[in-house]
Amino acid sequence: MRYRLISNIIEFKEIENEWQALYEKDKENTVFQSFEFNYFSWIYDLVKAKNTLAIVIAYDSDNIKAIFSFYIDKRSRVRFINDLHADFCDAVSIVDVNFNEVIEFLRSSFKICYFQLVNLKKESSLLDYSKVNRYSMISDVNYSVLNLNKGVFPDNYLDYKSKQKTEFRRILKINKDKDHKIIDYNTSRFPKGQIESLRKRMILLGIRDDFFLSNSQLSLIEELYLSGKVVLSILSERGIVNAISFIIVSPSEYLVWIDIYDDSKMINLCNYILAISSFSAEESMTINFGRGSYNYKIKNFLPSEKKLFSLYIFLSKYSELKFFFERRVIQIIKRVYNKIK
Repeated sequence: MRYRLISNIIEFKEIENEWQALYEKDKENTVFQSFEFNYFSWIYDLVKAKNTLAIVIAYDSDNIKAIFSFYIDKRSRVRFINDLHADFCDAVSIVDVNFNEVIEFLRSSFKICYFQLVNLKKESSLLDYSKVNRYSMISDVNYSVLNLNKGVFPDNYLDYKSKQKTEFRRILKINKDKDHKIIDYNTSRFPKGQIESLRKRMILLGIRDDFFLSNSQLSLIEELYLSGKVVLSILSERGIVNAISFIIVSPSEYLVWIDIYDDSKMINLCNYILAISSFSAEESMTINFGRGSYNYKIKNFLPSEKKLFSLYIFLSKYSELKFFFERRVIQIIKRVYNKIK
């Protein structure tokens, strides 16, 4: 296996077709591994900070076998592009690559503190590295999915008891005057003005902080919408938008990625119910509620919870000790701040 480094935006753009062809060979790949997500994440957001593009391409003969969509942040950490907003991360690969070779390849070009590879599914071959490397650590978070047969929701999910169904009806009744629609790039222009207005109201209400859904992230979402990878579930009343869910679409799966909403009662749950009803009426499918354990999602929809893993690879004992020391200091500062706030 030989390797090539992509470190500038021109070379990044040049591998679009090869990236897309490799991506399409594995149906288990997520949108977060697609060329569009990584490329537009870089040009709209990450390139503005003191980050270094460090994509590694693995070749066998002249054929691309794997793409590691890495960058190096200002703290010299190797990370997946836009791992902060990607619910799932991994290489795009059709073979198992010796990751020790990838590490040494990057170390020959950059000063690296450690590798921070987050949001990996349990099937990721990168997790095998933890079994042989002394300076590695794995932590985990949850994500949740709901598998539904084609039919009328919630009757098409047999685990729901009368309690859940009654609660769904109550939520829909509270919001019976709301209009619901699902839009995509074929039917509607990207409603940027309405999104910005609802985001502003959400921040003013104190539901989110001032940094929520930045302009750069919104530009990325617009690109994904225009490429057909994102649809919008919208609830409104008399022309005023009350809730929008940005939903990532892949074959037979819908991932609820980001939600914005106002303080209308049960509005976000209502949007979920109506979106799930619409999707499952057309086909048997999976609703992926994404990364994180949110009480209201688990309690109301009873999805199955699964684990995601984060792999930290320390290149020396010193970098490992430094990592844990800094993390401990941050925990103490947060604890003190919360006490005096």
